[in-house]
Amino acid sequence: MKRTDRENEMEATGLREIEEEFGDRLCHAFSSGKSVAEIVRMTGCKKAVSVYKVLQRRGLIGSSVKRSRFKGPPELENPLGRMGMSFAQWCNSWRFDPKSAEAELSVIDASSLAEIHVAARRDFPGTYEKGKGTLNLEEWEREINSCGTVHSFHIDWDHRLERFVGTIPGVESLSVVGKNPSFVMRVLFRAAWLLKVIGMLDGIGKNQAIKI
Repeated sequence: MKRTDRENEMEATGLREIEEEFGDRLCHAFSSGKSVAEIVRMTGCKKAVSVYKVLQRRGLIGSSVKRSRFKGPPELENPLGRMGMSFAQWCNSWRFDPKSAEAELSVIDASSLAEIHVAARRDFPGTYEKGKGTLNLEEWEREINSCGTVHSFHIDWDHRLERFVGTIPGVESLSVVGKNPSFVMRVLFRAAWLLKVIGMLDGIGKNQAIKI
């Protein structure tokens, strides 16, 4: 399927299919029990809201979040900010009520088996599991950045089309055609990242190769 960007005079063939596959993998991971924050962490995605919105469009997360005066405990302000997710969105992804969630999380209880505390420990180990050595986030980020297939890119000038044509070797279904090579490269980078994440999430629910 082709996607056309008339403003930048660019056409991408195969990108929509890659995006659909990416969405399918996210949905499968979420349905298999991974939280939004865990998916973001295991894939190295910079902003949780991109994962959140895909799951929301697919109907796995509530479609609307009202503005909430509940911002969560101060301990979560920085972790949520780095993740690019509001406290209300985080609560919505877990189906928690922001008011009661804020009240329950006001006291950090590392031993509590309450669902809200278990969720917080899973999603924010740097805050709720300090000193326990459960996860070194800096080491994890370095490991994630080194994982997955590294794709190369080809951008050639097509004299017949009078456009630049970008491809990723081994991904025959993808072709990006445009007048501006920088826009073509931008689409190729996005496609390569999506393919990397698809590969990383592929093990969830099959052999559970991805663990956090």
